Amino acid sequence: MSKIIDVTVPLSVDLPVWPGDPAFHLEFTQRMGEGHPCNLSRLTLGSHTGTHVDAPYHFLADGATVEGLPLEILIGKARVVSVPVRDA
Repeated sequence: MSKIIDVTVPLSVDLPVWPGDPAFHLEFTQRMGEGHPCNLSRLTLGSHTGTHVDAPYHFLADGATVEGLPLEILIGKARVVSVPVRDA
């Protein structure tokens, strides 16, 4: 039986940012605790923030865009390796 493991990186302000991309920012625009009927937020981030897929279109003018990629090509066997940070 296969096991599915989510290896995505959680979004946070500590993520590295590609030069020219906006940094990740989360702003709460409405909160129920402040009397609003629901919680709303605004996200600011570049398309290369965190775990993402570069579609062929990123490099090829006539390449497929992300929504045109079959999901099957994004699922496969993998090896997850822990690389702890250590002082230099």
